[in-house]
Amino acid sequence: MDLGQNICVGDVGASGYNFLRQVQIACQNALTPFVIHAESDCLYPPDYFTFTPPKLDIPYRNTNIYVQKYRKDYFCKKNNSTFSQIVGKDFYLKRLHELFGYQPIWNIQYKNFPKEIKKNLFDKFEYFNTKNSCISFKTGQGMRKHSNCDEIPVYKLPYWGDVRELRRNYED
Repeated sequence: MDLGQNICVGDVGASGYNFLRQVQIACQNALTPFVIHAESDCLYPPDYFTFTPPKLDIPYRNTNIYVQKYRKDYFCKKNNSTFSQIVGKDFYLKRLHELFGYQPIWNIQYKNFPKEIKKNLFDKFEYFNTKNSCISFKTGQGMRKHSNCDEIPVYKLPYWGDVRELRRNYED
Protein backbone atom coordinates (compact mmCIF):
# COMPACT_ATOMS: atom_id res chain seq x y z
CA MET A 1 0.00 0.00 0.00
CA ASP A 2 1.31 3.41 -0.88
CA LEU A 3 0.94 5.66 2.17
CA GLY A 4 2.27 8.71 0.37
CA GLN A 5 5.36 10.77 1.07
CA ASN A 6 7.48 9.97 4.13
CA ILE A 7 8.71 13.15 5.81
CA CYS A 8 11.48 12.78 8.39
CA VAL A 9 11.70 15.64 10.89
CA GLY A 10 14.62 14.13 12.81
CA ASP A 11 14.83 13.52 16.55
CA VAL A 12 12.75 16.38 17.95
CA GLY A 13 11.81 14.71 21.24
CA ALA A 14 8.60 12.93 22.17
CA SER A 15 5.75 15.16 23.28
CA GLY A 16 2.14 15.84 22.41
CA TYR A 17 3.22 19.22 21.08
CA ASN A 18 5.79 17.71 18.71
CA PHE A 19 3.35 15.00 17.65
CA LEU A 20 0.86 17.66 16.56
CA ARG A 21 3.60 19.65 14.79
CA GLN A 22 4.38 16.53 12.78
CA VAL A 23 0.67 16.20 11.95
CA GLN A 24 0.69 19.86 10.88
CA ILE A 25 3.67 19.27 8.57
CA ALA A 26 1.95 16.20 7.11
CA CYS A 27 -1.26 18.16 6.49
CA GLN A 28 0.67 20.97 4.78
CA ASN A 29 2.13 18.41 2.38
CA ALA A 30 -0.95 16.24 1.83
CA LEU A 31 -2.51 16.28 -1.63
CA THR A 32 -5.84 14.82 -0.48
CA PRO A 33 -8.88 16.56 1.04
CA PHE A 34 -8.53 14.52 4.26
CA VAL A 35 -5.73 12.92 6.26
CA ILE A 36 -5.75 9.55 7.97
CA HIS A 37 -3.66 8.71 11.02
CA ALA A 38 -1.33 5.73 10.68
CA GLU A 39 1.20 5.43 13.49
CA SER A 40 4.30 3.23 13.50
CA ASP A 41 3.36 1.31 16.67
CA CYS A 42 -0.08 0.35 15.36
CA LEU A 43 -1.56 -2.19 12.99
CA TYR A 44 -4.34 -1.25 10.60
CA PRO A 45 -6.55 -3.65 8.64
CA PRO A 46 -7.22 -2.91 4.96
CA ASP A 47 -10.79 -1.76 5.66
CA TYR A 48 -9.50 1.13 7.82
CA PHE A 49 -8.20 2.76 4.65
CA THR A 50 -11.52 2.51 2.81
CA PHE A 51 -13.53 4.90 5.01
CA THR A 52 -14.23 8.25 3.36
CA PRO A 53 -15.43 10.97 5.73
CA PRO A 54 -18.80 12.39 4.65
CA LYS A 55 -17.89 15.84 6.03
CA LEU A 56 -14.50 17.54 6.09
CA ASP A 57 -15.16 19.88 9.01
CA ILE A 58 -15.28 17.32 11.82
CA PRO A 59 -12.87 14.58 12.93
CA TYR A 60 -13.92 10.94 12.62
CA ARG A 61 -12.67 8.30 15.03
CA ASN A 62 -12.83 4.57 14.63
CA THR A 63 -14.50 2.75 17.53
CA ASN A 64 -13.17 -0.73 16.70
CA ILE A 65 -9.79 -0.32 18.35
CA TYR A 66 -7.76 -2.32 20.84
CA VAL A 67 -4.56 -1.81 22.81
CA GLN A 68 -1.97 -4.47 23.47
CA LYS A 69 -0.45 -3.25 26.72
CA TYR A 70 3.22 -3.39 27.55
CA ARG A 71 4.21 -6.81 28.92
CA LYS A 72 0.65 -8.13 28.79
CA ASP A 73 -0.51 -11.12 26.75
CA TYR A 74 -3.91 -9.75 25.84
CA PHE A 75 -5.69 -6.96 24.00
CA CYS A 76 -8.07 -4.57 25.73
CA LYS A 77 -10.85 -2.54 24.13
CA LYS A 78 -10.48 1.23 23.82
CA ASN A 79 -13.35 3.55 22.95
CA ASN A 80 -11.52 5.81 20.47
CA SER A 81 -8.15 7.44 19.96
CA THR A 82 -6.05 9.72 17.81
CA PHE A 83 -4.23 6.67 16.42
CA SER A 84 -7.36 5.71 14.45
CA GLN A 85 -8.66 9.04 13.21
CA ILE A 86 -9.53 10.71 9.89
CA VAL A 87 -9.85 14.49 9.54
CA GLY A 88 -10.42 16.97 6.73
CA LYS A 89 -7.02 18.44 5.89
CA ASP A 90 -7.97 22.14 5.78
CA PHE A 91 -10.10 21.85 8.94
CA TYR A 92 -7.18 20.16 10.74
CA LEU A 93 -4.69 22.81 9.58
CA LYS A 94 -6.96 25.64 10.71
CA ARG A 95 -7.37 24.09 14.15
CA LEU A 96 -3.63 23.45 14.55
CA HIS A 97 -2.83 27.03 13.54
CA GLU A 98 -5.27 28.29 16.20
CA LEU A 99 -3.59 26.16 18.87
CA PHE A 100 0.02 26.86 17.96
CA GLY A 101 -0.27 30.55 17.13
CA TYR A 102 3.30 31.82 17.02
CA GLN A 103 4.83 29.17 19.29
CA PRO A 104 8.25 27.70 18.45
CA ILE A 105 8.27 24.87 15.92
CA TRP A 106 9.37 22.15 18.42
CA ASN A 107 8.82 21.89 22.18
CA ILE A 108 9.24 18.93 24.52
CA GLN A 109 7.82 20.85 27.50
CA TYR A 110 4.16 20.16 26.61
CA LYS A 111 3.70 16.39 26.97
CA ASN A 112 -0.12 16.56 26.80
CA PHE A 113 -0.54 19.54 24.49
CA PRO A 114 -3.04 21.21 24.04
CA LYS A 115 -4.60 20.26 27.41
CA GLU A 116 -1.74 22.03 29.19
CA ILE A 117 -2.91 25.32 27.69
CA LYS A 118 -6.51 24.48 28.78
CA LYS A 119 -7.77 23.71 25.26
CA ASN A 120 -8.93 20.67 23.35
CA LEU A 121 -7.73 19.75 19.90
CA PHE A 122 -11.35 19.11 18.86
CA ASP A 123 -14.58 19.79 20.70
CA LYS A 124 -16.59 17.00 19.11
CA PHE A 125 -16.17 13.91 16.97
CA GLU A 126 -18.17 11.68 14.70
CA TYR A 127 -17.51 7.95 14.81
CA PHE A 128 -17.16 5.10 12.36
CA ASN A 129 -16.55 1.42 12.84
CA THR A 130 -14.27 -0.80 10.79
CA LYS A 131 -15.07 -4.48 10.35
CA ASN A 132 -11.61 -5.43 11.64
CA SER A 133 -9.86 -3.85 14.60
CA CYS A 134 -7.01 -1.37 14.62
CA ILE A 135 -4.41 -2.23 17.27
CA SER A 136 -2.04 0.01 19.20
CA PHE A 137 0.99 -1.62 20.84
CA LYS A 138 2.31 -0.18 24.08
CA THR A 139 6.01 -1.04 23.96
CA GLY A 140 7.34 1.04 26.84
CA GLN A 141 9.27 3.15 24.31
CA GLY A 142 6.47 5.40 23.05
CA MET A 143 5.32 8.78 24.26
CA ARG A 144 2.86 7.24 26.73
CA LYS A 145 3.46 3.99 28.55
CA HIS A 146 -0.20 3.53 29.50
CA SER A 147 -3.51 3.84 27.73
CA ASN A 148 -7.01 4.09 29.17
CA CYS A 149 -8.93 1.05 28.03
CA ASP A 150 -11.29 -1.64 29.19
CA GLU A 151 -9.36 -4.08 31.39
CA ILE A 152 -11.26 -7.13 30.17
CA PRO A 153 -8.64 -9.37 28.52
CA VAL A 154 -9.21 -10.35 24.89
CA TYR A 155 -6.75 -12.99 23.69
CA LYS A 156 -7.81 -13.28 20.05
CA LEU A 157 -9.19 -10.82 17.51
CA PRO A 158 -10.81 -11.61 14.15
CA TYR A 159 -8.44 -10.93 11.25
CA TRP A 160 -5.38 -10.64 13.58
CA GLY A 161 -5.62 -13.89 15.56
CA ASP A 162 -3.92 -14.77 18.85
CA VAL A 163 -2.12 -11.93 20.64
CA ARG A 164 1.02 -13.98 21.45
CA GLU A 165 1.42 -15.20 17.90
CA LEU A 166 0.81 -11.72 16.51
CA ARG A 167 3.52 -10.22 18.74
CA ARG A 168 5.97 -12.97 17.76
CA ASN A 169 5.34 -12.29 14.07
CA TYR A 170 5.99 -8.57 14.41
CA GLU A 171 8.88 -8.66 16.89
CA ASP A 172 11.24 -10.43 14.48
